[in-house]
Amino acid sequence: MQDIGDVAAAFRTARGFGSSPLYGRLLAVVAADRALLELAARTRPGQQPTFALFGAVHHLLLAGTPDPLAEYYPSVAGAAARPVDGGTGLAFARFCAAYSDRIASLLGTRLVQTNQVQRALVLRLGLALLRRTTSAPVCVVEVGCSAGLNLRADRYAYTVGGTPVGDHSSPVHIGVDVPDTDPLPDLDRLPEIADVVGIDLAPPDLTDADDRAWLRALVWPENSHQAAQLQAAMAVVAADPPRVVAGNATEIGPTVAATLPPGLPRLVVHTATRIHVPAEDRPAFDAAVAAFGVDGPMLHLALEDDHLVAPSGRSGWGLTATDARGSRTVAVADGHLAWLEPLPAMNDLA
Repeated sequence: MQDIGDVAAAFRTARGFGSSPLYGRLLAVVAADRALLELAARTRPGQQPTFALFGAVHHLLLAGTPDPLAEYYPSVAGAAARPVDGGTGLAFARFCAAYSDRIASLLGTRLVQTNQVQRALVLRLGLALLRRTTSAPVCVVEVGCSAGLNLRADRYAYTVGGTPVGDHSSPVHIGVDVPDTDPLPDLDRLPEIADVVGIDLAPPDLTDADDRAWLRALVWPENSHQAAQLQAAMAVVAADPPRVVAGNATEIGPTVAATLPPGLPRLVVHTATRIHVPAEDRPAFDAAVAAFGVDGPMLHLALEDDHLVAPSGRSGWGLTATDARGSRTVAVADGHLAWLEPLPAMNDLA
């Protein structure tokens, strides 16, 4: 159970919902409705109540729960979906009241585990940056990896700033708008991967239909391309899943780090993960990440800072790189990686 005041603030101040007019409207609806806030407060501690509540409702609608609210969801109604209007908030409130027990059950048992496949570019970028500085095999770690889809970043096709890279035969295609690719490393020149491991509190099982359905529900209703991308990536990864360890990174991080081949460089990545860690636990989270650099040189990439402005003036998330020289912001990107603007510090990695 979360503090209702904190929940209200989360809905009132939420950012980054620009690609979902539906959720953009519903943020204000929930923030002004005591009953909806009390329901959203059932979200597990540390989890973002905005994503959790919207995901739970979406999950029920995608499963076929009959209700007029479904008419507003393009993911359910398709091209015939109703545009957001004066009745949207009332329909949402009525749905939540009618199915509050089922929604509360999802909020109490599920985690916000969005596998935004576009973010696989962060991992591929990290590999290419390491290859620019070393020819050694690399160990790859993702903290908060969900089902591990982004750990297979080397299996996907990309178009980055108009240039195709990666596995062109892959059913997973990731297109990212990059206005200036000059600071980027060669994304087709990757190191050998010596080991791959992910850590997640409760990794979804890609062989379980309900787990797959939950991941699908976390994709916003208007984002049909992202949903198709997710389905394709789940098929690729289910055929050859990476090693994923269940547990809290603050507790098992050092143990997992000890399983990596000593001396080899390691790439440690997390994207929109630290924001789901309770504030009081973040120092321990940071220490757990740092532990991966004890037995080998480490490049740590984190897409977590959602209050930056790109050179173009777009509001985005900061991509921070930490290595032997310290930390610096090397790019600003859309939170879903629809676009990325590299900064000069991209060329300043040890």
